[in-house]
Amino acid sequence: MRFRLLGPLAVEGPGQHRLDGRRSRAVLAFLLLEANSLVRVEQIIDAVWGEAPPRTVRTQLHGQISAVRRWLRAVPDAQIVTHDSGYVLRTDPSQIDVKVFRRLARQGRGLTATGQPAAAAEAYRAGLGLHVGPPLGDIDAPFARAAAARLTEERLAVLADLIDLDLAAGRHHELIPRLSALVERHPWHEPLWCHLLVALDRAGRRGEAIARYHRVRLLLRRELGVEPGPELSRTYRSLLEAPPAAAVGTDLTLTLDRLAEAERMLGEIRQQLSRLGVDAATARPVVPTAPPVPQVSDGGAGHAEIAA
Repeated sequence: MRFRLLGPLAVEGPGQHRLDGRRSRAVLAFLLLEANSLVRVEQIIDAVWGEAPPRTVRTQLHGQISAVRRWLRAVPDAQIVTHDSGYVLRTDPSQIDVKVFRRLARQGRGLTATGQPAAAAEAYRAGLGLHVGPPLGDIDAPFARAAAARLTEERLAVLADLIDLDLAAGRHHELIPRLSALVERHPWHEPLWCHLLVALDRAGRRGEAIARYHRVRLLLRRELGVEPGPELSRTYRSLLEAPPAAAVGTDLTLTLDRLAEAERMLGEIRQQLSRLGVDAATARPVVPTAPPVPQVSDGGAGHAEIAA
């Protein structure tokens, strides 16, 4: 991969130096996002200079394009082609991380739809691994904020799809710490909250899941003035209506533990009752057996002692 936008703008290659100039880097980043498509001059001006460009903006744009074109000469299979109305940056899509990420996301969803969760998870993880920081993290231009927000949402959507697969595979316990951290960083991304509620419920922590729902509901109302969306609301209703998902296994373990403890205590009680001379089965005192009466002969000293 040669061009990286899922983080600071970077171009990888032998002997490739950094492209200097804030506007030059912004022009290159914008053309890379629209690679292999014609981008009109007006689009580039709006994206890089904003709503109030200088009167000489077309001349400046021409200068920036020339600088980027010269810099790209050291990059194999990448060039800027001039058209009557704009420019096209031509390069292999597999050389741009954003294009590869989107391809892997489509591939993962296709694999999920055809019942291949392991392969889908592998595609999702490969795509998520391309993100090395905030997208377009060092690009200072009007288009960069909206583009970065869009790429972040795409990343979170793929992450949510991967978490779906992990939940289906029964990994709810290990997902809870990760999801808790994610909702702190992305509190407005409701699918992550849905996954956290489901993971908590499946781990036998339904009360905590319900409390988390009320927390995010209050957050949405206070900060955005909205109620939770349909998906989050449905997840909450399922918590209230469905039997506990993890209760059977958890309750069985607790029951067995309690039975073992009760058996141990009963053994101690039996030992104490035995020492006290009480029958553990009937709880009645044990009556000692009378000693045998000695047998006395008819004659002799024994007979005289009884007569006396």
